[in-house]
This record gives sequence, structure tokens and C-alpha cells, in this order.
Amino acid sequence: MEKLSIVEELGEKELLVPGLVNSALIANNKIKYYFTLLQSAREKAQQPEKEYSNLKTERITAGENDTSLDTVVNSAMKVEEDSYLIPGSGKIIDSILWCMDEMIKPLLISSWVDAAEFSLRLEELRSKITSGNTELVTGELIQQITSGNREKSDSLHLLVMDMHHELNQLQKAVAVEMIDGASTYMLEKDDKELIKAFMAGVNRTAPLKFGHPGLGTTATRADGKLLIQNDIGETDAHVMVIDVDERDVSITYTDIHMPRLLFFQSLFERFDVEWADTVSRSGKHTLKSGVYHLSVGIFRAENNADAVSFLDHLGSRIVFLIDWNRARKMLKNFMKNRDAIDLLKWAADNDIGHRGFLVLGGEKLVFDSLEMVSRVPIHYGEPLSQVIGREKTIEFFQWSMKRATSGLLENQAHMLLQDEIKTEMLRYFRTVQQELFELCSEHVSFTVEVAISVSDTVIQLLYGGETDLPERSARRNKLWESRADDIVNKVRALSRRTEAADFFVKFIVLSDDVLDYLEEASYLLTLAPANVRSKKIMMEISNMAELAREGCQEFLKALYSSQFVRSNFNQEEMQYFLMSVTRIFNIEEDCDVALRKIRRTILAQSADHRESLVALELANNIERSTNSLMIAALTLREDIFENINVRR
Repeated sequence: MEKLSIVEELGEKELLVPGLVNSALIANNKIKYYFTLLQSAREKAQQPEKEYSNLKTERITAGENDTSLDTVVNSAMKVEEDSYLIPGSGKIIDSILWCMDEMIKPLLISSWVDAAEFSLRLEELRSKITSGNTELVTGELIQQITSGNREKSDSLHLLVMDMHHELNQLQKAVAVEMIDGASTYMLEKDDKELIKAFMAGVNRTAPLKFGHPGLGTTATRADGKLLIQNDIGETDAHVMVIDVDERDVSITYTDIHMPRLLFFQSLFERFDVEWADTVSRSGKHTLKSGVYHLSVGIFRAENNADAVSFLDHLGSRIVFLIDWNRARKMLKNFMKNRDAIDLLKWAADNDIGHRGFLVLGGEKLVFDSLEMVSRVPIHYGEPLSQVIGREKTIEFFQWSMKRATSGLLENQAHMLLQDEIKTEMLRYFRTVQQELFELCSEHVSFTVEVAISVSDTVIQLLYGGETDLPERSARRNKLWESRADDIVNKVRALSRRTEAADFFVKFIVLSDDVLDYLEEASYLLTLAPANVRSKKIMMEISNMAELAREGCQEFLKALYSSQFVRSNFNQEEMQYFLMSVTRIFNIEEDCDVALRKIRRTILAQSADHRESLVALELANNIERSTNSLMIAALTLREDIFENINVRR
């Protein structure tokens, strides 16, 4: 059984018995080899003229890998009567005593008959048999180790024989029965239903590990409770031990990664599991992981069916812990850590998992996809959410994980699945382009609203009406300008990776100039005198404002038409687009003429310095807005013609 050290630390030693019995029987074979080695070395030293085997075959059969032991027999020499120089004898005796400890361990843990007596005999013999780290040994010492004469005295050989007999009996008692893949022993009749429920969950989702080691399960009964242990994956401290005491199911879970432990606890939302405070421990020297975290959860089932349902769910969740931390780190390259954990939980809750996506390449697959579809490849550490947005990033990974899992379960080719994921990435970048159009449309809509507001306010000043309208309109237009500025920043961020990046950035900047000039005009209207002295000046400004309003509306129409022309060239839509652009050009020319006219009118009729200054600045800003409008429309027109040429 794997992960013996952590299971032993958790105190559920009964789960170790089958593995320890196997280790004890292996140790027994080695002891026999060591006994023969010492006896043959003594005989060679006594009769150096005879040929003796080096016992290499016996060493290999016993599983001993130390090749230096092959020289022991033929290197042995007699020093004096009953005293022998046997190279490595100290190490051999230490190995014998270590193997004796291995043999007695499963007998002690299982409280087997005579185990306590064996322990006393071993300690007594150990006190008489010490290696002393010397290569000089006596014949009497070898006799104490290897003698088989019970009438004379006890020996290690006799103790080995007795323990070997009991180990054979223990092995029969713990003979492993496989229940749906779980290694079980010493069970009671009612235990099998619970184990079957747990293994039903394990086996239902086990294919989602896609070849990764783990999920080995052992079960036994001890102290009136059913014990189930699952090794999860490869990490030595990553283990789960489940106690079932009547209807109470207790989960003892250890992990070196605290985030994964908390993730595991989150997988039982539909069950009332009481989790005790998590504690951190420093593992024994046999644990490679060092510090690990331990959490205990208890589920109190109302009836047997409730316990069966919980064990089934518990077994089905374990696969989602395999390679979890690797998946989280991979996802952190593209999104925030909290989003990465939520995404992994979504994958677990929907029985999709993350291993399939990792098998297909994980982050490398994503970066390869980005390099293929992106105008400028994304760099390691740069969140994908900054490129296509948080929601679309999560949506992309959800689709990719689901497709990877379904495809691998159907044994579809890796290349096919990888290409499909790359194609999906391309679709998301096209979606980004659509989002850019929507943002630009929203921005132009704000511009239209400000243009209408300016036109209405000028008319109010001309004919009288609400005296607070200029102030109210200016405040509202300032708010719209602020929202439009946010849109400009979004467009700049989103457009970095699209093929049409230059167009969108240039377009939104020019569009924003139009809005800025009109918002400035709205502010200037708050400075205009409440009682207009020259109706003719305000009439001409009103005409200019109406031209700007019409131009902005035509600009919005042209932008909508351009989307249809881009997606699917249509002659009728192209005609609408060109008509709007032409009208914008004409409006810009009309505003130029109107500006010259209003300058003459101001010089001829205005006797109020304030009125003339405000009127002139108003006219200038309205004319600048239509000029920027024409340049933006021209930019849109050039982009449309370029796209048509590319298609041809």
C-alpha cells in the first residue's frame, strides 16, 4: 500500500496491515539469505580449501541489492579458535535486526496472538546480539543468530520461524477481497454496501483523471468502525481516511496545499458537513512534503440511504483534487486567483474536471491559440481577461474544459481537440471585435444626445423658456462625456490584440473629439446672456447646432450600416452607408459657410462684448465638431473600402 507514513501519522494503522504483511514476508526472505550468508562465511573460514558459492543468486532472489555482499563468503577468514573475520558482518547483523522489526510490525499493529511475547523475545535477543560495527564475529554469536535447536536456547532463527508461521495465519485472515476496485479485508456483512457506494462514486468520475496515478482505495474494520482510505494522487501527504461509525461519516483529509483543502471542503454544499478547524503539522522525516494541513469533517446521516448517498458523492469528488494546484497555477496566467478557483469548482460541480485540458497542453495550448489569432501575442503573466474581458475569459475556459473532457472520453485525436480550442479562441476574438463596434456605437449615441441637447438649449435661449435649462443640460452632458471617456479607455484596452486595432483606436479618438467640442459648446451656453439682444446671431447659431445634430445622427446611421457591410456585403446597406457619409461631408461644408456668415453678423450687429464672445466661441466649437465628424466618417469609409478589397 502506498503512503504508509502519512496513514500511520493519522493513527489508522489497521489500514497498513496488508502492506505491512507483504513487507514482513519480504523481510523474512532477506533474513534467510543473511543467515545463510553468515553460516557459509563461517564454513569457508573453517575450510578455506573448499569451494563455496558466493550466494549471488540467493541475494538476487531475496531482493537484496547490495552487490558487495557477493564477496563476503570467499573473503572470510578464521582469526583464532571460534573467531572469524567476516567482511560486512556488522552491516549484515544490523540488516537482520531491521528485518526482524519489519516482521513483527504487522503482528503488533493487528494485536495478533503471541505478538507481545514475540516482542519480548526480540528485545531479549537484541540485547545479546549486537554488531558492534566490527567485522570480527564469534561462532557462538552466529549460533545465537542461526541456531534452530529449541532445546538449547532461543535464537533469532527460531523467532523468525515462529513469526513466519503467524504471519502466514495473519495473511490468511487479511486476505484481500476486491470490491469494485477497493482492496478490503476483515469486513462485516453490512460494510460492503457502504464500500460499494463509495466506489460507485470513485469509479464514475475516475476516467476524468486521464491516466494520472491515484485513487487507490483500501478498506477494513477496526475498533467497531469501517475504515476507508484513498491515496488520491502521488503526493505522499495527500491522503483521505474515512471512518464510518454506524451513520456518522468522518473524513480526515491531509494536503500540503491549503487552497486545495478549502476547495475540497466547498464540494459538499448540498450536505451538512461539520468541518473542524484546520491544523498544520510537520511530518516525520519519512515524509518528503514536510508541513501538511489536516482537516476533519463529520457528516451525520439520518438513515442508511443518506449515508450511502453521501459516500457516493464523496467518492466522486476525489478525482477533482488530482493536479488541482497545477491547474490553478495554469489558470492564474489568464485570470484572477479567485476566478481560477471558482472555475475549477464549476468544472467539478459539472463532472467535467480540469485534467483533460491539462492533458491537451494547458497554458501552452492557450498561448499557442493566442499566438495564432492575436495581432500581438499575449505575454506570460498578462491576464487574458484584460484582452477579451473577464466574463468571456471564464466562458472560454468553461467551453474548452468541457470540450477537452468529452473529446478525450470519446478517444478523439488530441490534434483535433487542440485545433477546435484554437478555433474557439478565434471566435472569442471576433466577439471582441463585435464588442468594440458596440462600444463605438454607444459612444456615438452619447454624442448624438449631446448634439440634440445643444440644439434644444440654443432654441430655448432664442425663444425663451426654462431659465435653468442651460445649467441642467451642461451637467447632464458633462456626465455623458465622462461615460464616453470610459468607453474610450475600454476600446483602447480591448483593441490591442485585434487585427483592426489601429482603426478602432483612431476612430474612437476622432469620435471623442466630436463629443468634446459639443460638450464645450454646452458649457458655453451657460455663459450666454439670459436675454438675447441679437436674435439673428442666435438664429444662425441655432442653424449650425441643427447641422451638427443632423451630422451626428447620420454618423450613427453610417456606423450601424458599416457593421452589416463588414459582416456580409450588401449593396443596399452599402448605399445607405455612402449616403450617410456624403451627407456628413455636405454638413461640414455647410458649417464652414455658416461660420463665416456668423462672424460677419457678430461684427455687424453685436454691441454686447459678452454676447459676441460667447457667440463666436459657440460657433467655433460647433464647426470644429462637424469638422472632426467628417474626419471620423472618412476614417470609417476608408476602413470599409479596405475590407472590401481584402475580400476580393
